[in-house]
Amino acid sequence: MSDMELKVRKVTIDFSDAKIHWNPTGPEFSHVFNAFSSLAPELEPYLIKVMREAKTRVPATEHALLADIDLFNMQEARHYRMHAQFNKLLYEAGYELTESEAKLRADYERFLTKKGPKFCLAYSEGFETLGPALSGFFFDRSPHLMQQWDEPTTFLWLWHVAEEYEHRAVVNGTYKVLYDEHWYRLYGLWYSLIHIFTYVIKNSNRMIKHDLQTGRVRGRIRSRYRQVTSLLGLVRYAGPRIAKVHKRSYDPTTFPPMEGALFILAQASTKYAVAG
Repeated sequence: MSDMELKVRKVTIDFSDAKIHWNPTGPEFSHVFNAFSSLAPELEPYLIKVMREAKTRVPATEHALLADIDLFNMQEARHYRMHAQFNKLLYEAGYELTESEAKLRADYERFLTKKGPKFCLAYSEGFETLGPALSGFFFDRSPHLMQQWDEPTTFLWLWHVAEEYEHRAVVNGTYKVLYDEHWYRLYGLWYSLIHIFTYVIKNSNRMIKHDLQTGRVRGRIRSRYRQVTSLLGLVRYAGPRIAKVHKRSYDPTTFPPMEGALFILAQASTKYAVAG
């Protein structure tokens, strides 16, 4: 499917000394991705269910794609399990996320039972277009995070987005084999982006508000400034890249490997991998 061979890395991270504000100069930046983390144990099982169903309809002649779907599912399963472990820190710190997570879970159940496999796959493909954009944001534009890669929370994200980049073409390739309808793919893209970022902004706001109320973060105006700056930085970087996926010629298999992502994946296979 791409020039990066998919690999299942049995990564296990010890979060006993992990930091919730894993970007110490920008706790608001941390909370944007902490909100993504709270989303992962709901979203990624949904992706796995969608891809398992889609696999039953992929022609048997698509040997490479069928193998990559299995590897994709195994990578995503490891991701959400590690995020679930990290999310325990968020609950213990007093952040109220359970109601939002339950609503998200209900949304995905509704998608699976009511909206049909075409919508579910288009939504999944839309989410997976974020992988290259978020990977680039970390590896190209945030070198200070690379310098902190051995901090558990930071490494969780560096490893996760590196594997998102690695398997960037799997859902897209599956959609092309089964449907290959350009305008419906864009519908799935925008539905997923709006749905996911509504959740992320709402819950990152909730966590920042909790920090201000408890004194974990001080200075409401400074905090708001850092939050807006973080979001604008993400939009400025990801926006032009998301715009490119609107082209009919969009093909994630043509994206070159990222040196930073390859470095993190090598580290994941040594420092944080476990046997068995």
